[in-house]
Amino acid sequence: MKRALLALLLLSGCATGGYGHLPAAEQDDVHRIEAYLNGVQGLQAAFLQHGPDAGESAGRFSYIPGHLRLDYVAPHPMELVAGDGHLVLDDRAMGAVTHLSLRHNPLGLLLKYPIRFDGDVQVTDVRHGDGSLQISVAQADNPSQGLLTIQFSDVNGQLGLIGLQGVDARQHHFGVELSAVQQGVAIAPSVFTPPAG
Repeated sequence: MKRALLALLLLSGCATGGYGHLPAAEQDDVHRIEAYLNGVQGLQAAFLQHGPDAGESAGRFSYIPGHLRLDYVAPHPMELVAGDGHLVLDDRAMGAVTHLSLRHNPLGLLLKYPIRFDGDVQVTDVRHGDGSLQISVAQADNPSQGLLTIQFSDVNGQLGLIGLQGVDARQHHFGVELSAVQQGVAIAPSVFTPPAG
């Protein structure tokens, strides 16, 4: 993550989008990631989230290309639905519904469809681990708006989404770790209808 943040700072004056600056092998990794994220038929998992206040929350994660839903069960019930350029958080315990634009939110980099990490998106880092692969991306014309790192398992050439790490324009960090991931799940489109309010 430190390397990705350094890359973000170095790119803050650069408006070049894409990943043409990367070595050929890393460009191939970017293509694999794009194909995976655009081809997910439906993904559900348990999640553990680390927030900017060092608190933890947990619940159920649902994803299809362009849409994301988090159903929180701890520390209290909440519902977050993101897609179509907007994020809506319904905090039932507080009786509050929050609406945010994804235009300047790191999650917006994941929720465009189809996903292409070029043009207005800058790939700042591609990194391999033992059975893992991650990519860090930012807005090409304004990297200071935030950085998103998308984490995958990478076993025998097969990718699987396992986590997200991000930092927003106010330097608030968040992380989502996935477990018990199920891919190819049929998810009704209504699941991604934002809560009213």
